Amino acid sequence: MGKRLIWTFMAALLVVTACNKDAGFEPGISGADSASRTGTERSYSMPSRRVMVMISAGYNSLSGYLSEDLRDLESGYLPEGTYFNSDVLLVLARLPRSAGDYASPSAPILYRLWANRDGEVQRDTILVWKGDTQLCTTETIREALMTTQKKFPAQSYGVVFSSHGSGWLPPEYYSDPSKFEPSSGSVWSLRSIGQDKTPTGGTEMSLKEFADAIPMHLDYCLLDACLSGCVEVAHALKDKADIVGFSPTEVLADGFNYKNITSHLFAKPLDPVAVCREYFEHYNAQTGSNRSATITAVDTRKMAALESVCKELFEAYRPILNTMSGSSVQGYFRADRHYFYDLRDILVRAGITEQEKTRLDDALNQCILYQAATDYFLSIPLKRVCGLSMYLPSMGSTYLNNYYKENISWNQATELVL
Repeated sequence: MGKRLIWTFMAALLVVTACNKDAGFEPGISGADSASRTGTERSYSMPSRRVMVMISAGYNSLSGYLSEDLRDLESGYLPEGTYFNSDVLLVLARLPRSAGDYASPSAPILYRLWANRDGEVQRDTILVWKGDTQLCTTETIREALMTTQKKFPAQSYGVVFSSHGSGWLPPEYYSDPSKFEPSSGSVWSLRSIGQDKTPTGGTEMSLKEFADAIPMHLDYCLLDACLSGCVEVAHALKDKADIVGFSPTEVLADGFNYKNITSHLFAKPLDPVAVCREYFEHYNAQTGSNRSATITAVDTRKMAALESVCKELFEAYRPILNTMSGSSVQGYFRADRHYFYDLRDILVRAGITEQEKTRLDDALNQCILYQAATDYFLSIPLKRVCGLSMYLPSMGSTYLNNYYKENISWNQATELVL
């Protein structure tokens, strides 16, 4: 499981290894085991610009696909020049030196992409970390975003994050739930966003760690990662980003359209919903199993009504939610990993009244800007989808219920699990 289902052998890896000079600025080298981080001293003061940060956490099995994404990004619209009021496109990336090589140090790098007057792609290195630094940590991402904020003050910031993901669950739990249950003696290790492989395993961020890594207000946060389209994820990011775009199911190999993504995110006004719509239209035009996609864009500023009505319904229907079978509920998962059910369908199957259903639908319509799904995602029929998945306590475990109660902000607001 991961950001994308890999159907073909990994493509040849393109590693960002060098950047062009800009007015005497000496770039660092991606993968260099430098003794300390380096960066330009240049700073800008025009806040009218817009800044997009592409976080490509590809130090894992997705490295070939994420390298292709970066090539696609460079082939699309790039802000022109380095004028004081220019929009800014930054990339924070970590990729292995060669596919599957997690023993040779390869450092995260933050660099700027722009086009000169001849349309040629330019790369200015902003920051390079030590060779053994992991990208998928609160510290690395926060330092990158704080550097962005300091050097490029702007009216508008947005983040596109691309990597592995499993909603609010950890990849480890998704692949082998038994090792996390109390009988295994495991300690809390629930992580879900991004992945840095190591020679002996890998590390990831928890949902809370990812949210804590964001130091500024974002106009949008688009997650190109499997199973991230949960109400739990949207709620965790509600104080960080106005619009969150993500997929309730897994994501096939292409992900977002990175050739066009900047034309939407630097448009006036910027249009993150168009990124989601274009993603769906791409997959919906495919045939066979490749015609598999779900996508949702949520306005997190308008989630209060959903919180309120769900809290009331969770209280009223708690006995049913704690005992109901998931077999009749719309799921977004495969391989019996039953942690991602449709929020609306959970409550409909619990027996809410028509009046309660109307209130729920009104609340969903307030915060969901766009949602779409193909008829199937691979073998999963998608017949009753509202665009947001949610945990169903009766289909979880005591271990997950305890974690959910203690660590998930959606639960703290709605008391799904007591």
